Amino acid sequence: MTADAVRRLVLVRHAQAERETAVDHERRLDERGRTEASSAGRWLAATGIAPALARVSSARRTGETWERVRAALPRAPETVHERRIYDVSVDIHRREAGIEELIAILRQTPEEVGDLVVVGHNPSLHDLVDVLAVRGRDAAEDELSQRVARSGFPTAAVAVLTVDGPWQSLGPSLARLTDFWAPTD
Repeated sequence: MTADAVRRLVLVRHAQAERETAVDHERRLDERGRTEASSAGRWLAATGIAPALARVSSARRTGETWERVRAALPRAPETVHERRIYDVSVDIHRREAGIEELIAILRQTPEEVGDLVVVGHNPSLHDLVDVLAVRGRDAAEDELSQRVARSGFPTAAVAVLTVDGPWQSLGPSLARLTDFWAPTD
């Protein structure tokens, strides 16, 4: 893939998980979450996006979400489970890190990857859409951004952004929000 090719970044928030467990990292999907994740997978499959790579937080709930999403896809992409995505998301939630730390992780995506799925957590994914997406250029994109903002990026939500140029240059206002789906849609 050339450096100036258009890439797609697909952000999937984990589906509904158990409320309380002794260890947050080990929370499983509940019944609603299993249904949500399967629905998200069917929606993603219907878009025709064929991800080459999935970068999945190492938390149990994100792994279980990805299993159900991936099951709906016509072709399973390479999957990498990453503790750093979980750790940075926790730090962002605690306000001990900024979204730029998650962007730095995504910049390490191999350049030959055209379509990338990231399965993670909130508020990280909501913040990521907010930082990456260009505003004010297109009314349809602005409406999508407003839908994301109003929704709060609920469990199992999926945002699709297009990225012009290499993953290494990913940064603020360098992507276009092209689609958004949530189980409540």
